[in-house]
Parts: sequence; structure tokens; C-alpha cells
Amino acid sequence: MPKVMGLSHVVLYVNDLDKMVAFYRDVLGLTVYHENPGRMVFMTADPAVEDHELALAKGREGEAKILAHIAWHVPTAADVKAFYEEFKARGILIDHTVSHAYVAMGNTVSCHFLDPEGNRLEVFALVKDADPERRHNRQLDLDQTVDEIVAQASGLPPVGTHA
Repeated sequence: MPKVMGLSHVVLYVNDLDKMVAFYRDVLGLTVYHENPGRMVFMTADPAVEDHELALAKGREGEAKILAHIAWHVPTAADVKAFYEEFKARGILIDHTVSHAYVAMGNTVSCHFLDPEGNRLEVFALVKDADPERRHNRQLDLDQTVDEIVAQASGLPPVGTHA
């Protein structure tokens, strides 16, 4: 069974994005590292170490859950695939699989899944992007081989083809 390396980031749904950004910036000293204006802000204590440790996402309504997901970093895409296979074997609900585009760190191979109470969790590994100037999120099929998964996440041509 693979093992996570540590907690990477937490994503919170918020009612007032500007107020929450000001709190985490002014009270805790976090830096706004990247944002999707009006929708989502990515914050970190040290941009040289982590792309983001906290993400604030607008969209919480009323008594809705505040937690979007908890992300756990694993060493390799093969570890993400091993977790994915283990989750399927145990009957753990897979929410979705995706490659998230990080501003400075590359793309991810990510598997989002649910804990027994329905909280969304993520295991992910970083991979290089084929074109860092055109990074974007991509859907992934974790039933493929590790090489094919990394190609999907990196925006490379499918394994066995020529560009």
C-alpha cells in the first residue's frame, strides 16, 4: 500500500472571498500566490516552498459544508495509481480524477475520493508540464498505464505516438 508524504493544502468554501483573503493575509501573514479573480484565491506561507497551502473558493451558501477537499501529496504518479486501485478494491467512492495546473510547480496526477462521511480527499503527485506557458487542468483516466497517465497530465501526445 502506498503512503502519503504529508498534507499539502486545504480548500475552503467561503461566503465573503475578500474578507477571508484579508484575514489570512493580514492576520496569519499568508501570501496571495495566484487567483482566479472573484472565484478562487491560492495562498501560501512561503511561495518558494509551496504553490499553495490554503485555497479559498467562493461559493458557500447558508449552512453548506465549508471544506472543499483535503489534499495529500504522494511521491509519484505510480503511487496515485496504486491508491486509485486500492480505493476501487475497497469500494471507496472515487469522486473524480484530474490533472490540476499549478502556477509554478507543474501539473498533478490527482485522484479525488470520499471518506466514510462524504468529505472529499485528494492524493496527488506532481509531474512536469509539456508546455508551461499553456498550463491547464486536464481530465485523467487512471485505468491507463502510469506512462499514459503522466502523458495525459503533462499534455504530451499519447504513449506510442509521435508529435
